[in-house]
Amino acid sequence: MTGLHQRVYTIVGLLVSVALLSIPANAAGVTRVQQSDGSVQVYQNVTMSLNGQTLRLRSRDRKGELEVSSDACSAMGAVQRCLPYSTVLRQHGQAHTIALERGTVFFNLSGDPQTLRHSSRRLGPHEVLVLLHTMRGTIVSVEGTLDTVK
Repeated sequence: MTGLHQRVYTIVGLLVSVALLSIPANAAGVTRVQQSDGSVQVYQNVTMSLNGQTLRLRSRDRKGELEVSSDACSAMGAVQRCLPYSTVLRQHGQAHTIALERGTVFFNLSGDPQTLRHSSRRLGPHEVLVLLHTMRGTIVSVEGTLDTVK
């Protein structure tokens, strides 16, 4: 198996773990992964936390975590638009960096719904929208309400 396939399967494995493990009732994240071959997996009830500009998606037992770090943020009203510079999968005591081609992270940290500029898409209070395209052609989208903000 090539390194590409191993990483793709590792990402998918993490997301399956997140989806299948017992998740707190307040977890409101949804992650969609579209592989370069067109196959799609959707994972419900992903626990989401934000520490600074680092978004963490994780399983309840904390054995698997996808970490998206952003920078170069600009304010669009109450919505922050940031560029992800690092995506790391942490699982089974190992960290694997996922190479990104491009992506955008939107944060609405206000208590009110906000409309994205030049769009009809609205972000609810404390909601996040993440769009990532990996160097290997995998497209990852994440949306949901943050469980914790630090």
